[in-house]
Amino acid sequence: MNLKNKIIPYGNNIQILPQSKNKIVGDTSKYFLYGEVLAVGDIVTKIKVGDTIAYTLWGLNKLEKDGEEYFFVQDNPDFILAIINNE
Repeated sequence: MNLKNKIIPYGNNIQILPQSKNKIVGDTSKYFLYGEVLAVGDIVTKIKVGDTIAYTLWGLNKLEKDGEEYFFVQDNPDFILAIINNE
């Protein structure tokens, strides 16, 4: 994937690079994922480019343009579980 941004997140959207998928202990139907933040929308304040976030599987949205895939999640506590590193 070309990490040069051709698409800029809008509003409360966060562009991520998915990294791994993990099962939530004790619940066989729920998963969460880790991803590196590549870009943030103009109203996102607590999450920064370079952070790693844990987010829910159902919060992930995918956009395809010109053969490239872009992944987004909204800055929303229903989708984002934690900021792993925020410097």
